[in-house]
Amino acid sequence: MTDPAPVLDLIEAFRRSKTMFAAVALGIFDGARPSAAALDRLLEACTALGLLEKRGAEFVNTPVADEYLRSSSPRSLAGYIRYSNSALYPLWAHLEEAVVEGGNRWEQTFGTSGSLFSHFFKTDRARRDFLSGMHGFGVLSSPAVVGAFDLSRFHRLVDLGGGTGHLALAAKNRYPDLSVTLFDLPETIEVAQEYTLDQVQLIAGDFFVDQLPPADLYAAGRILHDWSEEKIRRLLARIHAALAPGGALLIAERILREDRTGPLATHMQSLNMLVCTEGRERTLAEYSALLREAGFQNIEGRLTGAPLDAILAFQ
Repeated sequence: MTDPAPVLDLIEAFRRSKTMFAAVALGIFDGARPSAAALDRLLEACTALGLLEKRGAEFVNTPVADEYLRSSSPRSLAGYIRYSNSALYPLWAHLEEAVVEGGNRWEQTFGTSGSLFSHFFKTDRARRDFLSGMHGFGVLSSPAVVGAFDLSRFHRLVDLGGGTGHLALAAKNRYPDLSVTLFDLPETIEVAQEYTLDQVQLIAGDFFVDQLPPADLYAAGRILHDWSEEKIRRLLARIHAALAPGGALLIAERILREDRTGPLATHMQSLNMLVCTEGRERTLAEYSALLREAGFQNIEGRLTGAPLDAILAFQ
């Protein structure tokens, strides 16, 4: 008999995720112990997952939970987990329809049309939670992305749609003489001020509409995978036209293998893009084709070992 372990594991996988989601939502890793009839079951399950440990009659965070699930930790992923719980988990319930119809599930799930961004920018609290979640992933990825290539030749980096400025900060940390700027929507810039603390120049604007700040290196982290090919072509053309002579574009995205056999996390993220955006994940060849069409050349991709990989394309 074939070992059923892979199938059994997948049957239960969502239960493990939801257990962590619920614990974060209830503030368990921030020390909250709400009065609840079945709280002990949740605490014991988190202990079995390696997220809590029992000391006498108390449950305390394990090191991994304290670093990544506690809201006040500088490396916290709690914001992304809350976003996963409140939005992605319900959206993924309609994966079948997304596959058949080929579109995101916002209207079907929440009764409202629009995009991921319009949904999470409705209120200040929602916006801050979403950006906090993106920051947690950025802290894990951005140092590896800016370290994937030698960027010492460049003088001014402008991070397009860079959220809290984590990539700009990582670049400044690695290349102290590099001038770094974050260019994002006004409501995002307002939040970014709390993360960058005057270490990054902040400029408000829409990269699809407004004039891009001058730079010899633009960065686009987790941007291209959100959009259709038509919008990507438009954005890349604008970036290419705005670049200083000899400049380049640094892209941070998950890269699919050319034979499309993995990595698994990238395929999962591509399905995630299906249910919540108009985009998808791509191979290096697919990104390269879009970049060349916009006029870029000397394109190179690097696998970083972090949640995001890196692509550098010259004007």
